[in-house]
Amino acid sequence: MEPDLLEATRRGPAGRLFVALWGGLAVVDVSRPAGALLSGGLVLVLVAACGVHQTWWSAASIATTGWLVVNGFVQHRYGELGFGASSWALFALALAVVLAVAARTGSTRSLPR
Repeated sequence: MEPDLLEATRRGPAGRLFVALWGGLAVVDVSRPAGALLSGGLVLVLVAACGVHQTWWSAASIATTGWLVVNGFVQHRYGELGFGASSWALFALALAVVLAVAARTGSTRSLPR
């Protein structure tokens, strides 16, 4: 791959969404025996790391992807989504963490062209 294409894939929103989804699934699979709290926390940390240097919309998309992974594979089994009060609280927490990380790093721009 060309260096510019590799950098855009690594730092762009599409690459970060890929890592949030598939990395989140791998984290859940590995940490499931330790319990739901640890699995959810690790996914939240991964999602927050994926939100660094992203725009607000990209960070919100990454947070939503992380929430879907936790809701479907940590709180419930086999990808079934449930929409209770705790699910919405988790979504708010994930969104707040990712947006705080994005704001802290001063990400108001997209990738340089």
